Amino acid sequence: MGYDLKAYLVYRRTISRPTYDLLNPFLRYIDPYLSETGNPSLRPQFTNNYEANISVDERPIFAIGVNDTKDIFTNVIYQADSSKSIAYRTYDNLGTNRETYFRILGAIPPGKRYFVVAGAQYNHNFYQGLYENKPLGFKRGSWSIFTYQTLKITKTTQLTLNGFARFNGQLQFYELSSFGALNFSLNQQFLNKKLTVSLSANDVLFTNNNKFTLSQGTVSASGYREADTRRFGLNLRYNFGFKKKEENNFFNIESPEKTN
Repeated sequence: MGYDLKAYLVYRRTISRPTYDLLNPFLRYIDPYLSETGNPSLRPQFTNNYEANISVDERPIFAIGVNDTKDIFTNVIYQADSSKSIAYRTYDNLGTNRETYFRILGAIPPGKRYFVVAGAQYNHNFYQGLYENKPLGFKRGSWSIFTYQTLKITKTTQLTLNGFARFNGQLQFYELSSFGALNFSLNQQFLNKKLTVSLSANDVLFTNNNKFTLSQGTVSASGYREADTRRFGLNLRYNFGFKKKEENNFFNIESPEKTN
C-alpha cells in the first residue's frame, strides 16, 4: 500500500512530580461526609516503560508493553474520625504498580468515500504497597474500544460517527461498571461550500454513566455517577472569503531574514 512497516523495541524512564494542587494542605469540603486536601509529603514517582510495537508511517498499529512505577502517588480516601462517618480524599505514595497493556489499531486511509479508524486496548494494573499502614494488593483488568468514522454521502454531505466503550473499568481504586458514548454529526454545505450546517448528537444512547464500588482499607462505598452528556446541537458557519490584510513595510525595505 506504499507505507513503511517498521518494528520497534522501546525503553523509557520518566519522572512525574506532584503539582502544587496535590501538595496544598488546604481543606476543601465536598459534602457533609467528604472533604479533600493535598499531601505536602508526596514524593515523585519513577516509571520504567518497556514496549514492543509495529508501526505504519510512524504510527503504532500493534503494541504490547509494561509500565513499572515506583513510589506511585494516586488518589486515596481515608477515614477522618473514629466514628467512620466522615472521610477525606487526598493523595499518597502507596508503593508500586505494574501495568501491562496491549493495543491494536486499524484504519482505512482517508481520501475516499469512507474512512474509519478503530482500535482496542487492554490494561491490567497490579498495585502493591501499604494503604492505611496495612498491606495492599489490588488487581484489575479492563478493555477499551474506540472508533472514528466518516462517510461522504455526496460531495457536500458528510456523516461522522465516533464513540468509545470501556468494560470493567477502573479509576484509581474505584471499580467501575461498563460505560461508553456514541456521537454523530451530519454536515451539509450550501452556497458553493460557503455555508455549512451541522447537526450533532452526543451520547445518543445515554451510556456515559457508571456504577462504582470502592473497598480499600476501612472505606467501603458504592454508588452511581452520571452527567449531562446527552446533547443535541445545530451549528451554522458561513465563510465570507475575506483575506487577511497584508502588512506593508513603511520604508519598503526587506528584513535581513527575507534576503538571506
